[in-house]
Amino acid sequence: MKPLVLVTPSFERGRLMVRREYLQALQDEGVLPWPISIEAIEEAEAYCNNAHGLLLSGGGDIDPLFYHQQPHVALGEVDPDRDRLDFAILARALQRQMPILAICRGLQVLNVARGGTLIQDLPRQRPQALRHQQRAPRWHKSHSIDICEGTMLRQIYRNSTGQVNSFHHQAVDRVGKDLEVVARSNDGVIEALEGLGKNFVMAVQWHPEDLYNNDLEARGLFRAFAESCIEYEKICRVTGGCSSEQTNPCDPD
Repeated sequence: MKPLVLVTPSFERGRLMVRREYLQALQDEGVLPWPISIEAIEEAEAYCNNAHGLLLSGGGDIDPLFYHQQPHVALGEVDPDRDRLDFAILARALQRQMPILAICRGLQVLNVARGGTLIQDLPRQRPQALRHQQRAPRWHKSHSIDICEGTMLRQIYRNSTGQVNSFHHQAVDRVGKDLEVVARSNDGVIEALEGLGKNFVMAVQWHPEDLYNNDLEARGLFRAFAESCIEYEKICRVTGGCSSEQTNPCDPD
């Protein structure tokens, strides 16, 4: 069977929304996307017991109460249900050492879940920063990033620099536990994080799903994630499942 990859949704005007670009990129790399419903807040355990990867998708701002701050005047709209869903699913995915790809808001969710904090509004709190909310098509690359040596991201990009798109007004401030910075933009804003463990935990601030059709590096990012999900599924099949009680047997190393 093909691995099942959970994809977190947005909630807009009473509707669950998952952008087709996420789904298509995953399908093209040989895994089956599994969009999550709002009921997953109560059923997070069951979802993760039957999944082989997690994609934390982009979206709106996280309630700053999750990282013990008061709301900045420029904080955007927050969705408490989405926050609770993302943190519930992520906690169980991390417990199972499941492959995780976190995109834009997803990077911020991962960082906050690991005890990190956020810059709530780059233009006002970091006025020297580049424009990180580009006014250009989503497939357009608007700024460069510098990539650290010896990282998974460097292996994918095969270069010390890259070009990415940008659609965020928030960013990582204090880095969370067991995460390392692996890329920054020229203004110092953190653009990518990786987990310090042996499992695939990759978080990027840009939107590689919108670059996937025309960008080898974006495609390589999804391919590396999919390969990790395929390996995880094989191990879970051999061991009889990857529930929270079976975390260690599901660690490929």
